Amino acid sequence: MNRAATVTMVILLLFAITAQGIPVPGIHGRCKCIQSTSRIINPKYMKSMKYIPRGSHCVTSEIIVIMKNGNKFCVNPDAKWVKIIIKAKKGTRRYI
Repeated sequence: MNRAATVTMVILLLFAITAQGIPVPGIHGRCKCIQSTSRIINPKYMKSMKYIPRGSHCVTSEIIVIMKNGNKFCVNPDAKWVKIIIKAKKGTRRYI
């Protein structure tokens, strides 16, 4: 097989993988949060909360809290205090 045919086959294979929705390792194949905490964080020190729904990149939904000092924490989306804060901030849309 000549070189042009090989390159064409590789490109077609990559397009087929993308079209099928199979995650390509190193691009979208990882969760952002390796570990999450249920520890209560005082809302007055929070700058924002980022919600990442589950999908092909990660089997669990994730919430990342960004503090006013720049620190980031992954929190358990099922923790009661997290649900209360999300419900309270829904009107302002600052949690997204």
